[in-house]
Amino acid sequence: MLGATFSRNNVIILLIIAIIGIGLSILSYQYSSFTANEIANISSQDVRSNAKIEVYQLSRILVRSMESISNNLQGLSNSITLLDAKNDDVQKLFDSAQTSTKDLTNGYYMFNMNGEIISKTSNKTIDADYNNIRANSTDLFFTPETTNTAYYSSIIDVNNQFPLLFISYPVIKSNVSLNNNASQANMSNFEGIVFTTIDLSKLGQFLQKELSPEFASNVGLIDKNGVILYSKTRNVLGKNYLTSEFQNLIPPEIKNVYNNILAASLKGGSGLRDISYNNNMTTIAYQPITLDGEFLWSLYISTPHSLASNVGYLINQQKNFSTIVIIVVGSMAFGIAFLILSWNKRLEGAVKSRTVQLKNTNESLTESNSLLASANKQLEIHDNMQKEFINVAAHELRTPIMPILGEAELIENEISDNESARVGKEQISSIIRNAKRLDRLAADILDVSNIEGKSLKLNKTIFDIDEILSQLVKEYSRQIENDAAKNKKLRIFYEPIQVKILADKYRITQVISNIINNSIKFTDQGTISIIGSKNSDELTIKISDTGKGIDKEIINRLFDKFVSRSEKGTGLGLFISKNIIESHGGKINGFNNENGTGATFVFTLPLYLK
Repeated sequence: MLGATFSRNNVIILLIIAIIGIGLSILSYQYSSFTANEIANISSQDVRSNAKIEVYQLSRILVRSMESISNNLQGLSNSITLLDAKNDDVQKLFDSAQTSTKDLTNGYYMFNMNGEIISKTSNKTIDADYNNIRANSTDLFFTPETTNTAYYSSIIDVNNQFPLLFISYPVIKSNVSLNNNASQANMSNFEGIVFTTIDLSKLGQFLQKELSPEFASNVGLIDKNGVILYSKTRNVLGKNYLTSEFQNLIPPEIKNVYNNILAASLKGGSGLRDISYNNNMTTIAYQPITLDGEFLWSLYISTPHSLASNVGYLINQQKNFSTIVIIVVGSMAFGIAFLILSWNKRLEGAVKSRTVQLKNTNESLTESNSLLASANKQLEIHDNMQKEFINVAAHELRTPIMPILGEAELIENEISDNESARVGKEQISSIIRNAKRLDRLAADILDVSNIEGKSLKLNKTIFDIDEILSQLVKEYSRQIENDAAKNKKLRIFYEPIQVKILADKYRITQVISNIINNSIKFTDQGTISIIGSKNSDELTIKISDTGKGIDKEIINRLFDKFVSRSEKGTGLGLFISKNIIESHGGKINGFNNENGTGATFVFTLPLYLK
């Protein structure tokens, strides 16, 4: 009877263990599934965020390029009204305009009112016959003539040769006549148009080139009427997206969703949406291209969720492996439980073993909590640094903007009835100086963005380091002499050194300028010395000053972002300089001088070895 009772109890205990094992397996499987879905969602969200940022940045680049073209046309129009269209100076202006936008444009031209070319860019790589094109592109003339504004065409087939985009601007010659009361009235005469053409293949190459190389995406462009301006599928160029040529390329399962995205983008807004096809997810982000306040085109970027798919696949593999492990562990636990019931002495050892495991798990959780707290503290520090940078950047932007606005308003107040005013050299200098300051701040912020996105580009050439150093010494020496208001008794000492290096000349100039600027900012009197030396494979540049030196509170994080003790500046210069030098394979360091006066910055660059 006792044996039967013992056997029945064993069965009950084993059943309880089995049920618990099965429950834990199910719970673990569900937790793994939940974790897999959450990680996949995070990966997908990252893809969406990248797509949104990329399409916005690409649209800004395209808008700025188109604005440059529009400004060139306006400048040519104004020049032609002052000079004869066939004047050599006008010809040079046409060539200069083409040089500045050659990545997009084929050339610049002028039509008279009869549709005849009377001036154009010389030495073109594409020679097209544009004469008499007015017959099939009336808007090219009509819109500029009636609105006195730029006209952006859709695709135009030039004599059935190749499709182009046209941008035209009116040429208006103004005459002044006097009536009997000796009052003046302006009479404007429409003389023709200046225009340029954009090859669609050039436009596509330009857009693809501006995409980040680490961003696996496709780009597309359609105009506000739904006509496709660029796509990797060339046979749909110039077709409306609703035509059969384009619609036949869209899988039936996603056709409605895809068409709804295109229709929504043609309303002039921005957005993004996911499309799922054959278990693959793709995000389509779109951004309007608006010029002179008018919505013209819509830019698209499609990004596959390859990262999310790969992560999901790996998690599924891990989930299957975990399930197998849990089943094996459960089976082993079942057998061990049977043995434990047979041999009570082993029960104590098993309990101790599990207790140790629980203790280790608890220690692991404690350590994880500590790491999470540390990470949270770092996030708080980063958040505070970002807030500080926003405040500093806002102050830095406001500082040059106020003088520019002040000088502009002063000039506006001095303008007389004939719309002219005397402008002093100092006023122009102030505007240019502060505009350059704004440009430097914008360039620094863009450099930081490129550095963090690992897309800082270097244009390496072979040059002598003395070319940079000699020019910068002259410029900053002249700046110190001219800036009498700061009363600096300071001179720059430079011992010339001729060494050829293979580097980005603009970026190395940027690094040296940042260091010299800092030395001038924190040095009221004494010297700034620039000394170069070389060994068998590298060049060393040492820049020392006799100023205040580096603040002890920031010396250990001198090359971090937003670190500065100056009332002016964003604290980005040394961060950018460090990344530029390291991108060239060199090193940079900064320290206070041993005599307690001033600071020294040293950086190295590889020599050019033939």
